[in-house]
Amino acid sequence: DAAACHHIAASCVMRDLSYWSLCLMRLSLLLPAAAESDVEAIFLQKELRILDARSQLISEDMPCQDICLPTVWVVSAGRSGSTTLLEMLNQIPGYDIMGENQNMWGSLFDLFEQREAMVARYRSYSEYMTYRQSLKRNMSELRCAYQLRVLGEINPDSQARVVGFKEIRWDFSRSLDDLKLLMEVFPCSVALLSYRRNLKAEAQSRQDSLGTFPDSNLRRDNEVMRKFHNEMSERTFMIALDDFSVDLFNQMLRFLKEDSCQYTDILHDNAGSGYTHDWFGTRHFNIIQCNSSS
Repeated sequence: DAAACHHIAASCVMRDLSYWSLCLMRLSLLLPAAAESDVEAIFLQKELRILDARSQLISEDMPCQDICLPTVWVVSAGRSGSTTLLEMLNQIPGYDIMGENQNMWGSLFDLFEQREAMVARYRSYSEYMTYRQSLKRNMSELRCAYQLRVLGEINPDSQARVVGFKEIRWDFSRSLDDLKLLMEVFPCSVALLSYRRNLKAEAQSRQDSLGTFPDSNLRRDNEVMRKFHNEMSERTFMIALDDFSVDLFNQMLRFLKEDSCQYTDILHDNAGSGYTHDWFGTRHFNIIQCNSSS
């Protein structure tokens, strides 16, 4: 039954690699008969996938099974066309890009930083404390855990082939160290860096949209994104609101290796310093054309 499956899964996690193949075989045989509902089946399948991923972790440098999930991050300081960019991405068949997510990644990055500092501080006083720890942490499993947490938070469509999110709350003051970690956690991800050259218009749009907006150095933000792009040019694409055109978005498609699709028009979200509320991901079939393989 389901309880037996959960017990086997828990036992497997505590065993060494040589035992995992037997664990996976037993779970695979039990799974069809054990699930009493669709929800139970999904839960057991996830346990099976996690075990299968762990079985491939011969060393901590080997990533977990699902770590190379195709992902796209839309990075912006705000009021630079990032919502239009988000919706243009979601017109591509198989894309499910979320956002914004209440600074979800920012809070996870803060947790990562706090843990790094706490471990370093605690071990520096180890001669005065009693503790039992491994000599080093398993960074591969930590990265996998962060990846699963992000996917659980955004919860994309199960049929999506490319997922990700848009966010305007990034740590530009620290040269986008938070984005750097996110791209380590998702090593097959790319980032679209959305900015605006007309800083005066961007500042005015911020003021008009909410009356007040968190203070930031817009020029610095643009410079930080440019530097980040120079350091990771193969995994980032700079896209300025001032240059929005069908041709520019088609260049973005080529960067994303979506060679079978082509935009024919551009959406315009958050017009007039306002906000577009499209909670259901409307498809605009006159915006993009793709061949039958997409």
